Amino acid sequence: MKKISLSLAIVAAMGLGAVGSANAANNGKLVFNGTLTNITCDIGAGTGASPGTNPGEINVDMGNVSFSEIGRFADNKLATASPIQLLVNCTGGAAQYNTVDMRFVARQGSGLDNLDQKLLRTTGAADGVGIGLLNSSYQLMDLSGNETIDAPLVQDGAGGATAELNFGAVYVLNGASTNPGNADGFLPFVMDYQ
Repeated sequence: MKKISLSLAIVAAMGLGAVGSANAANNGKLVFNGTLTNITCDIGAGTGASPGTNPGEINVDMGNVSFSEIGRFADNKLATASPIQLLVNCTGGAAQYNTVDMRFVARQGSGLDNLDQKLLRTTGAADGVGIGLLNSSYQLMDLSGNETIDAPLVQDGAGGATAELNFGAVYVLNGASTNPGNADGFLPFVMDYQ
């Protein structure tokens, strides 16, 4: 999974280099940062999720929700939340690691909601709503920050390990006028092992 982290860093560095070259004449630099590990892990869908059609995708069904059942971020109205469980299965190189941290990259997904930057922007016909993530303590997370979902790696004694990441997702009003319709979104994530 560190390969994903490294590729995101390269894309970000390339984007920063392009911005910098607009202000500078003919020079600049790319700064590459990354870490290579021996750990090999797969992330699969558990309860509340299903495999997507493309590798690495995990589908979460948010259900058919009425605007009257959801509230603003501060209201912490979570009755319609969809629980999500991801299963981490490391087949080798895990002996030196104790935890897995899942961090989210909303800006590279459907983006942060324009009216409430703590939420994921939705795509589709619906207006007035964003998607909020719930941490393992069932509290809304601020997607514009650095919050992570963390879990211990359970060693199997043969260099492998497993972990369960339990969290949730819920529709949250963003303050705009509401309009019914599809409210989809996508949220890239990176797994860090420590």
